[in-house]
Amino acid sequence: MVSSYPKASQRRNTFHLPRYCIAILSCSIFFASSRSTNGFTMHPHPSSSCSTIVSSKISNGNSNSDTNNQSTRTSSSSSSPSPLCSAKFGYDRSTERADSFILPTLQKAFGEELTHYEIIGDKIIQPNAVGMKLCLTPTQQQQQGVTDDESLKKPKKWPDEVFFKQVLATDYVSSRKDWSDLRRTLLYARTELRFYRDILPIMNQKGFHATPKVYYSHYDFGGWIDEDEHATQPSDESINKEKLPDPLVKGGWLILECVPENTYMQDSPLSVDRAWQCLEAAADLHASAWQDEALLQRASAELSRAAFNLQMRNPKELVGITESWEEFCFNFRGELEAEGLWTERVRNLGSRIKDVAERISEELSPSPTDDYATCIHGDYKAMNVMMGINPEITSAVMIDMATASTGLGMCDVAMHVHHAVEPHDLDGGGEEHLVECYLDALRDRGCEYPRDVAWRHYKLAVVDYARFFMGRMWKAATPETMEQKRDNRNVANINRSIPSAMRFVKVVEKYLTEIEDSL
Repeated sequence: MVSSYPKASQRRNTFHLPRYCIAILSCSIFFASSRSTNGFTMHPHPSSSCSTIVSSKISNGNSNSDTNNQSTRTSSSSSSPSPLCSAKFGYDRSTERADSFILPTLQKAFGEELTHYEIIGDKIIQPNAVGMKLCLTPTQQQQQGVTDDESLKKPKKWPDEVFFKQVLATDYVSSRKDWSDLRRTLLYARTELRFYRDILPIMNQKGFHATPKVYYSHYDFGGWIDEDEHATQPSDESINKEKLPDPLVKGGWLILECVPENTYMQDSPLSVDRAWQCLEAAADLHASAWQDEALLQRASAELSRAAFNLQMRNPKELVGITESWEEFCFNFRGELEAEGLWTERVRNLGSRIKDVAERISEELSPSPTDDYATCIHGDYKAMNVMMGINPEITSAVMIDMATASTGLGMCDVAMHVHHAVEPHDLDGGGEEHLVECYLDALRDRGCEYPRDVAWRHYKLAVVDYARFFMGRMWKAATPETMEQKRDNRNVANINRSIPSAMRFVKVVEKYLTEIEDSL
């Protein structure tokens, strides 16, 4: 079993913050690989060293941020301020400034009586967020009464452990060169926080509970993204991202329950049985919003589109897809030839998909009143599901709802199947079996999805997923890069396994031909 959370016996960073404190920090931070927590898979991160004086005070006064009510000043040995928020200097997401948001956020969720927390294990750095497991239990000394803080002796109003996730705007200003890419990162955060705050409670009332418990959900991107600005609106490329207001206090914060590691597991690739467990959870999600016009109207207004939906992607990806695919063919010519795929039709896949991309995307992007519309996960890869170790008694739990949206359920199915399942399990009818099992699960939940319509949607979604990979993930792929990613479970099978990639190309060409004939 893959451990989902670092154990408490591992390295802990301990913080005990009274009303006024001055702490001297000297740290060397390491990010280990392989272990994952609530949907974050840790990757190696260059260790960094810092020796910084942090002066902090909990303030009851006004603040520029609803979340950051802690006035924090970070300085080095010199008197000049540290340029932590400056795009030209960049920003280290492991510094104490990022940690200064943790306690105020915890207090908003659980009350000001909470004055102590510990970071268990390592922070988990992902491209669009930072996550960490927090222990909210007092230290042994405090439990024995060795403290002057009487509030710690009162009964707790909070769980022993939580998962804390934050997206700070300053983390991404320098790493996202285009405003459209930076905006998309922030929109992912807004979507997830809105989903947990506004959409999930409605779905809970309808019987959907395949997510962790939510303790707190809040964001502030005011001045950067208008609250009424929809995620699918084209970005304003005239915006100078380095001149946006108040970058130090813009961000999003989420506190979730910790899913127990002795009950749940994560893995990738998945066996057919495990993939079916994930697709059954997807059927639960889709059934809870199936053709519910009122719910979908709200989801459409507040959320986004799926991670690989054309409306959410950088326009440069589709513009350059033909050249990207030609480069892929050049790099994988030997592998394509070995599979009998070195044909003119395959070599022209990039231009062929480009020609139909907008029509496919339009058909896969239903309005709230359309038949078969539902709420989808939007990034349904294997590592975004916590699977019950014993599936007969523990159902799967979904995590990372940053691209939840109104859509067609087959978009989740198509991504999951080709992201998570190995070729030998998909061959010989395995792929068709998984799709049919999903359709049976929907029917068992009272959802009518005619098989001819469902299979058309599935094939469209597979080709749409291929469009995303050709324009984004595969444009710099080589056999060597796939070998380097071979053991990274957070990477799609088709981006770290040549047999998976070749099978995917074969299926895409087949489905695309059918779609072209029908248009």
